[in-house]
Amino acid sequence: MRSAVNALHQLLERLEVPVGGLVYLHTSFSRIRYLELGPHEFIDSLLDYLGPQGTLAMPSFSWNVDPSARPWKGYADYFHGHQSFDVLKTPANIGAVPELFRQRPEVRRGVNYWWSVAACGPLAEELTDAQETVEHPAGPDSSFGLIHRHGGWILGLGVTLNTTSLAFLPDFELNNRSFVTSEPRRGPVVDAKGRSLDTWSYWVLPESVRYVKPEAVCGEGFAAMRRHDHDGVIQFAYPYQAYHERALSLSGSGQRSPWWEALP
Repeated sequence: MRSAVNALHQLLERLEVPVGGLVYLHTSFSRIRYLELGPHEFIDSLLDYLGPQGTLAMPSFSWNVDPSARPWKGYADYFHGHQSFDVLKTPANIGAVPELFRQRPEVRRGVNYWWSVAACGPLAEELTDAQETVEHPAGPDSSFGLIHRHGGWILGLGVTLNTTSLAFLPDFELNNRSFVTSEPRRGPVVDAKGRSLDTWSYWVLPESVRYVKPEAVCGEGFAAMRRHDHDGVIQFAYPYQAYHERALSLSGSGQRSPWWEALP
């Protein structure tokens, strides 16, 4: 076990993940089994690496209601359905690690119908508190906006470069609203006190989720990218601020992030 923990810590060091920093993790656990850590040990090792001053955050979304298909299919089903989100009971159905992470007693989970984030560490309360009141998923007070504000790093283990929950933040800053509904929509939630609430927020359109391509920003030529792949398994890390700045610089006169070029 100790050698496996050391292997993960060495990987994080190669990726220059900052000890004591804020890290937002995307992972496909089935692709990183070579590390020989169970999901609980994997989470423990990440927290141990970050230390007491570090904050680990993960997506805790519940919209992938069709795990047999590509995630955008589950998203579209959720978009057109009438589900309720219970912060204590609704699974994070986007992977084994996020689901186990959100159940840990020291982890806080944001009450957000669409984009719930779970976090552990000094910034956890700030990242997750009052998310039921946030109207725009890419706004400055959203969990994603707060990760940006606090200098968070994106860590991807076993996922593609097109995996980042924060991809729409540059579009919000560019005043591009074409990726969301024209008006806020109702999302029923149940908070940690068992209270049923109606929340109202702009919903990201299913076609935006299907075709978003962050690799147009963080692919070739992105100097801030750290990569250390293993037998075809993609492993990367980068400071989100660098992604944000590059997305703005590549937006040109169109006032949209460059990945919009792939939208049919």
